Amino acid sequence: MEHLTKEGRTTLERLEKSLLDLREDPDLQISSSGEKDVIDIVFAGGGAKGVAHLGAIWAFDKLGIRFKRLAGTSAGALTASIVAAGFDCDQLVDELFNMNFMKLRDGFWDQRLPKLARIAAVSTSYGMYEGEKLQSWIEQLLAKKNANTFGRLPMEGVGMLAPLDKKDGPRLSIMASDVSHSCELLMPRDLVLDRYGNIRPSSFPISAAVRMSVSVPFFFTPYKVSKSLIVDGAFATNLPLEVFDVDDPTRVRWPTLGIKLGSTIPGKNSTQDLFHFGLAVFDTMRYGQSKMTYQNYPTRMCRLVEVNTGEIRTLDFGITKEQKEQLFLNGARSVLYTLRGDDGRGIRTVWNFKKYIKLRTRWSFPDLDEPYI
Repeated sequence: MEHLTKEGRTTLERLEKSLLDLREDPDLQISSSGEKDVIDIVFAGGGAKGVAHLGAIWAFDKLGIRFKRLAGTSAGALTASIVAAGFDCDQLVDELFNMNFMKLRDGFWDQRLPKLARIAAVSTSYGMYEGEKLQSWIEQLLAKKNANTFGRLPMEGVGMLAPLDKKDGPRLSIMASDVSHSCELLMPRDLVLDRYGNIRPSSFPISAAVRMSVSVPFFFTPYKVSKSLIVDGAFATNLPLEVFDVDDPTRVRWPTLGIKLGSTIPGKNSTQDLFHFGLAVFDTMRYGQSKMTYQNYPTRMCRLVEVNTGEIRTLDFGITKEQKEQLFLNGARSVLYTLRGDDGRGIRTVWNFKKYIKLRTRWSFPDLDEPYI
């Protein structure tokens, strides 16, 4: 892969060999016999750390795994939407790996204004950037596949997608947070509600949904839908693993896996002004949520791919090529370790669908008599 250094390509070649060996392992059973090698996938938010998603997708591709339904929050919503549009793995990496998201900031005016003027701007608009450049870029990218609305997403098998029946629900779900009503906003499901103006979900732009989901307070201005202000989906849930869940385990035909971006303890946050204070509060909330939400819930641990993102912060969009490479490799490595049972969590043997269902039955589904093994 030309995006990586010589050392990085060597590491990737070793990972590819291990993934291909795992693919041939007779004990590897990803999904039910009627649905071969398919999963639902949920991508966590994480801003700049989202490069790790690309490595995870690359690993799934080498394993021959395809996606039925996709969901995501913030940076994860961006990744999910591009995959759901029908881009294949190589196209996805080409579009996102070397993307300079700093160029998508609206005008760089925050760097030209004095500190007091910046504080005043944030206090009136609630955000440093309007987000229009970001939304426009996403719109143009999805339009390449003629998949820029929820109703235009492909339901056939294309790119990294497996065929999906309409009765199984929407191809893509995006999480945002409605601060006007103190609740989650899951799109396209909730767009029909009165408080959002009874929007027709099939014609709603995916770029607008992603723009809502990435709206980090104080960084991007909130997105207004009818009379509601919408911000980053991490305030509702940074990894909405349960979005595809059903109550009856006999109806589950493939697993849901979540890509969690786990950080080491970050360094000291800057709190020098209102803008940086707001970002520090958000970063603290996201870090705390990532540490506490999963530790004591076996139902989540059995389907979690946790990627170590080191000390990279959510808004470190100026990360170096070397840091991007490490995130990519860590994403690929985490998928290998999880499905091979090397990570010490969840299913501790080679991935097996029947064992997954037993774990989910034991911890997730109510009023069942089947014993846990």
